[in-house]
Amino acid sequence: MSVSYKGLEFPTELLARWAAFFDLAGWQWNTNISPISNWKPDFKVTFPCGHSECSGSHTLLISVLPVPTIDSLDGHPAVRQPYHLQDESGQWLADGGALFGNNPDATYWDIVHGAGGGPENVHFRVHDAARFWHESLGLVQSPR
Repeated sequence: MSVSYKGLEFPTELLARWAAFFDLAGWQWNTNISPISNWKPDFKVTFPCGHSECSGSHTLLISVLPVPTIDSLDGHPAVRQPYHLQDESGQWLADGGALFGNNPDATYWDIVHGAGGGPENVHFRVHDAARFWHESLGLVQSPR
């Protein structure tokens, strides 16, 4: 049972809803990401960063899982990919891997930010995350 958003078919409502959320948050996104070793990300997203020591944006490779919390997923390949994710040839792919669960509360990634960095989540980057998440449901179309 696929779900559509903006004319694109997604295998689950959760994936379609995250795509809608990314649009509402002003994040650029795409799907069909190439596997990295034993990991196949669901999305590649780029979001703005106004920090003077950053390049103007950050990019994440995201796995979306139907889970209410990501606390028990510390061994997932996405979170084992912090800081400057590269492919086997050394080509830069993203600032890090991320896990996104059933809602913005269940999100996590580690990236370099300015002269430091560390763990972040959607609420750190998106002021209206709860409102956007609520609005995203109305943008996703289930099959008839």
